[in-house]
This record gives sequence, C-alpha cells and structure tokens, in this order.
Amino acid sequence: MSSFFEELKRRNVFRVGIAYAFVSWVIIQVIETVSDPLGLPDWTEAFFIVLVLAGLPLVLLFSWIFELTPDGLKKTAEVAAGASVTASTGKKLNYAIIGTLVIALGYSMWDRQGLVEQAEQTATATVDADAGTASIAVLPFVNMSADEDQEYFSDGISEELLNLLAKIPDLRVPARTSSFQFKGQSVDIGEVAKQLNVKHVLEGSVRRADVRVRVTAQLIEADTGYHLWSETYDRELTDIFAIQDEISAAIVAALSETLGLNVDAPNVTAASNPEAYNAYLLGQHQIKRRTKLDIESAIANYQQAIDIDPDYAPAHAGLGLGWYLLTASNSTYGTLTLEESLAKALPHLETAMELDPELPEALGAYGLTLDAQLRFEEAIPYFEKALALNPSLTDVRVWYSQALGSFGRTEEALLEMEKAYEIDPLSILTLFNYANQLQIRRQYDKLEPVLDRLSQLDPQRAAILQVGSDIASGRAAEGVTILLRSVDADASNVRTRSRAAGNLWNLGLKDAALNIWPYPDNLFPLLSNIDDVDESLRLTLQHYEENPNQPGILESVAMAQYFAGNKEEGLRVAAEFLESMDESIRPQMNANILFALDAMERGDEETALERIGPVEATIDGALESGIENADVHLGKALFLQMRGKSDLALEHIEKAAFSGIMRPGNLAFFYSLTGWDEMPEFVDVQDRHREYMQAQRAELLATACSPNGFESWQPSSAECGRAPAPN
Repeated sequence: MSSFFEELKRRNVFRVGIAYAFVSWVIIQVIETVSDPLGLPDWTEAFFIVLVLAGLPLVLLFSWIFELTPDGLKKTAEVAAGASVTASTGKKLNYAIIGTLVIALGYSMWDRQGLVEQAEQTATATVDADAGTASIAVLPFVNMSADEDQEYFSDGISEELLNLLAKIPDLRVPARTSSFQFKGQSVDIGEVAKQLNVKHVLEGSVRRADVRVRVTAQLIEADTGYHLWSETYDRELTDIFAIQDEISAAIVAALSETLGLNVDAPNVTAASNPEAYNAYLLGQHQIKRRTKLDIESAIANYQQAIDIDPDYAPAHAGLGLGWYLLTASNSTYGTLTLEESLAKALPHLETAMELDPELPEALGAYGLTLDAQLRFEEAIPYFEKALALNPSLTDVRVWYSQALGSFGRTEEALLEMEKAYEIDPLSILTLFNYANQLQIRRQYDKLEPVLDRLSQLDPQRAAILQVGSDIASGRAAEGVTILLRSVDADASNVRTRSRAAGNLWNLGLKDAALNIWPYPDNLFPLLSNIDDVDESLRLTLQHYEENPNQPGILESVAMAQYFAGNKEEGLRVAAEFLESMDESIRPQMNANILFALDAMERGDEETALERIGPVEATIDGALESGIENADVHLGKALFLQMRGKSDLALEHIEKAAFSGIMRPGNLAFFYSLTGWDEMPEFVDVQDRHREYMQAQRAELLATACSPNGFESWQPSSAECGRAPAPN
C-alpha cells in the first residue's frame, strides 16, 4: 500500500489535485464576482461548481496515466525510469500551487475589505435612507369643482392635511411652499420625491358642489409608484373635518405597517360652522401672497370666520398675524405704526392661545410680535414651542432664526436657516433668507447653488441678492442699478423701494431717494441719517412725539441728544431706554456706548471698557460667525480705538469704508469722535472712500441720464449736465 502512495507522489497526482482545487476555487470566486455585472443567469455559479467537481476525478486519472516530458505528453508506462522528469514537474507544480495560493489569499483579503466597505456603505445608506424613509410630501389637491374660484378650498384642505401630518413625531413633512411649487404641473412622482427628499407622496382631488364635498386621496410609495392606500370620501360639507381626521388616521396606519410609526393620528382643529371654515381658508389663501391688498382681504375673511364662530382659534391666529403684517417696516407690508398694529393683533393672538394653547400658528405669530418689540428672550420660547408642534412651519423657523441673530446667537441663527432650507427647499422666501445669511457671511460656495435655485423660481429676488455682492465688491453703482430696475419692474414692492431709496440717500442723491421712498408719512428712517446733528435731533424728537412707544425710539433720541451736544440729556434718556429693556439684552444695546464715551472723556477707562464689553462681544460673535458688513466693522474699529489699538482699528475702518455704501458724513462723524481725522493713515482711508463714493455716484447718474435710464428716477437736466457720459 505504501508503494502505491509513493507512486502517487512520484507521478504528482497529489500535487495536481491540490493545484486543481486552488485554481477551481479562484475560478468560482471570479464567476461569483462578475456574474451580476455581466448579467449572467442565476444558475451560472452552480453550473461551474458542478463542472469542476465532475472534472476532479478526470484530472487525477489523467495525471496518473500521463506524464509531461520534454518531448510532449506520454503515457507514464512508456517513459523509462531514468528519463522521467516527474521530480522537475513536481517542483513546477509546487510553484504553481504557491502562486495560486498567493492569488487566492490576495483575493480573499480584497473580498473581505470589500465586504467591510460594503457594510459601512450599507450602514451609511441605511442611515440616509432612514432619514428620508419616514417622510411624506403633501401635494396640492386638484380642484375638480365646476367653479375655478373654489381652488382656495382645495388648497386649504391640502395645507390642513400637511399641517396635521407635520405634527406626527418622526415623520418629516416638507413645508407647504415647497410642495405647492408643483401645483398645476404634470410632474413624475419620483421626480417630486427626489426634489423634496421624501419616500412617500400624498395626492388627491377635491370636488365641492353646494353643501356636498368629495375628497379623493391616495398615498404613493415614490420609489415603486405603489399605492399604499387610497380612498374617496363623499360627504356633507359639515363633515370636512372628519374627512381630514380619517385621511390622517389612514396615512398613519399605512405608514405604521411599512415604517413602524407607533403614534396616534392628530386631530384637526374644527370650526363649528362650515361657512366659518370656508372664510378661514380663503383668508389663508390670501395672506400667503404677502401684499398689502391681499393681507387686508385676508383680514376681512378671518373676521368673517370669527363673526360666525367666535371660538375658532385658527381664525383668531390668522387675524392677529394679518394685523401685524400691516406694520410699516422693511420686513412687513403696511403703513401702520407698530403700536397701532399690535393694538389690533395682540387681542386675537392671545384669544387664539387661550382657546388652543397648542396651536403652533398662534404661538409663532405671538413670538413674532415679541420680537418686534425687541423682547427677543421672551420670543424665543414661543418660536421653539411652535416648531416642536409643527416643524414644517418654515415662516416661524425664519422668524426664530432672526430672533436668535438679534440675541447674539448668530451660529444658531444660521443653523435654523439651514434647517428651513432642508424642510422647504423650493420656498422663495426661505431661499431668499438663507441666501442672504450666506451672503453676509461671504460663504459663496454654499451660496451659488441656493442662488441658482432662487433665480429659477424668482429671478427678481435673485437679482436683488446680487446687489449685496456687487456693493460688497466695490461696485455700488451696479448694485443700485439692479435695485432701480427692480423698482421699475414692480413699483408695488415696498421692500425693494425702501432698499433702493436708502442706497440713493447714502450716495448723496437725496431727492431721488425721497421720490422712491415708499412711506411718505414716515420719512424718519431716511431723514434721521443727515449729517447735521441739530437737524437730526429735531427730526428724531418729532418722530418720538408721533410714535412714543416704538421699540428703539428712545435709544435714537438718546443718541441724537448726546451727539448734538446735550450729553446729560442723552445719558438720561439712554438710562431710561436701558431700564425698559429686558435684563438679558440690556448690556448688549448700543446705548451703552454713550456711557462708555462719557467715561472715556472723564478719564475713567475701566468703566468705559466695562460698558462696551458685552456690546463688543456681540460684534465679535458676528465676526466669528463670518458676518461682515460696514456696521460690524465700524463698531469693532471704535472699540479697538477705545482700547488703544489703533493699528487694528485701521484694518476694520478699511473694511467698513469699502464693504457697503457708507455716507462720507457718517464716516467723518466717527473720525471726529475718535481723533482719526488727525491720524494720516486714517485720513488716507477717508480720502479714498470719498473718491470712491463720488465715482459711484457719477456712474449711477450717467446711467440714469442715458436713453437706457430708469422709470422710477429721472434726474433733472442740471444733474444730467454734471454727469459724465456712460461707458
């Protein structure tokens, strides 16, 4: 028996078998790897396994019968013992086995690493998928009513369902403005889901006829197009709230089966009368257009809803917000003073919260009124509670971001705007506000895709944002030209007009500014920026007499009194203003600068630096978060000078002078205040700034006087006579 095994070894049968096994294993692994990319049948791998197993006996038999010699393949029995080369062949087989083994081990290590990476990618993909799995977009339901004017009703039903679903924990629901971007479009559900980053889509239709209403809804899985659930409700109009509750419950049930959502469906806040609900929905439809006329119409419809159902909380919340939005300011749309608008808004917002303490729309609007009164610390909890109840209220998130910024929490403010962008990526207002935050931080890499999306949805707003980039880049005339073109295109846009007027004023074109300024009964924001401190005081006091309860007006009075030479009166009013402010923000208010300047004049440097500390910290926080504008740099330069760091102050004055449109008189005032007008390096900055402003003013005048001028501003022949020819 031992001689038989010795003969097997001599004839290399064992070596051939081992080599065959390794080579077969490598082949099978290769087949397994390439079968999917090449689209091979599922049975391919099994076929090769059977094939190599069947071939093993044949290979072993072949190696026993035949021997590979220098003269070719011969039967072993025909090879003389002295002429046999099996020993040499055995060594070659050893090398082949070792080589194959190395290949096999290398492949095994590569495959193992690939599995690890695949596992990591799968885990990451799972996390990413989970982020978008419990998510649903509510598309605007199609109005199938015979009356096209009933579209507000179908839109309102869609929005009510969206807000209802947004209250469900762990379910992400894109905001209304983004979902409604697809209204009236024949867009593939998969494309909608991709743009809104959701896994499910709810769509449907509403048909209203007299007192009957038919609502059809269907829940679609975006990846497959599979209908998880669908239903048609044919009811009396008085049952509209029950329909919404049933749809919400059905969606939760459907998603619970696929996603494991273990929650109860929320219930809609119902009106006692369908006519009250109808008026409320019409008000909701109108207020979202954000024009003075539409807001006034919305107010009338909210009031009608309340007259029918005095206890309908959502109508009170809408009415309160509507009245506040009619305030005259750069962020609102009306002509009321803040005192007048709050007198009308607050009773309804307070009533709404009494009727329903968990109504997020009322909480958010009430926070907005607190923010308008500079009561930032009080406003923030209202915003946070509203967003906890309904994370899809991106208007509230934008207000929250602004309050955080005003409170000095600039990093958190940007984070909230990023969240708003994620939830509401197709909202024009969200895109505009987010782009503005990126622009003032000069984060141009992030700004570009946001601005590109905004330009597709609203080219005019995108162009207005370009103004900031132009002005910050030393092209003030180009920036103001864009603003004036926007005013020409839409003279009813008070925000654009006020921005254009402010920049014209700062360029020294005051008549043009007054002509474009949209608030003829409130010229104070413009006129108070004159270089004559006595005239500025007169106008400030006049405005104070007309609006004694306007937030911040006392601080303006204090500044005007102090810089007009009435320092004791200025300090007295500043103290009164600071006493009226919440303790949390009192140290950060600019009125503290007056006490610091007074202390420096008396030689009390310690008190001066103590006073400016919190104000400077706020500015430092803005600079650290990337915010750069003329006001921030000017304030920082002033504080550095007070600390005796003129070299560092010069750097910030350089940035302040050329990062915006600053009136030369404003810069000159700070120079006289700090003694910079006697320091040559500072005087050089001032001279260059004056030349820059003159050049920009001349360039803008040349454009205005050309055949391609502006409708909103046509300079006199005398002004045009002094203007250079356009390039």
